[in-house]
Amino acid sequence: MEVEKYNCLTADNFCVPNYTPNPKHRCIQAYYALNNDVILIGEADPCYIYWLSVTKLDDEAANRQIVDCVLHMEPTLFGHESDVLESTKYSAEQLRSFYSAPVKQAEDIILHLQEAKERCKGLETNGKFIQGLQHDLKVLSYEAASPAAFYRKHKSKITRLQEMKFLHCSDNPQVRDLYEQLDKCCTELYDAYMTEAH
Repeated sequence: MEVEKYNCLTADNFCVPNYTPNPKHRCIQAYYALNNDVILIGEADPCYIYWLSVTKLDDEAANRQIVDCVLHMEPTLFGHESDVLESTKYSAEQLRSFYSAPVKQAEDIILHLQEAKERCKGLETNGKFIQGLQHDLKVLSYEAASPAAFYRKHKSKITRLQEMKFLHCSDNPQVRDLYEQLDKCCTELYDAYMTEAH
């Protein structure tokens, strides 16, 4: 099995960096989609990637080969995440909404997802958890006259919610749906705040 065939970064969608990415910044991030897909991205640094593949979570043989390859390869092609994603069924906006975790070895892929699901279950045992999310959504959906003032007022709540991306992995569809709305709401509030602040 030729592992390179999994890489969606190709001669058709690469770009030439206007500087040499520092090898010290290289890392692998796993993004978890809802349909058992895992998107593995070899990040050269915050601006460029050198690998992007979409595989099934339970295809352990392929994922092991990919992680081993990406960890040890010397990148020759670089690209922008959003450009490379165009050759997949996912958009950059979707990717930002997925739960993600750093991968140092192939086992981490399943492990991080299991940990995320455990964290969800831990919160969901509290009968008032869903009510809490519903309340947060109601508060943050308010149409404020000044987005900047509104954002500053609720900054701690927004930050706390943005740190809960693992809720995208919940087995409870109601929690996933609520959190998806909240995540989108927090992003919009931040964007509105930045627009008004500048």
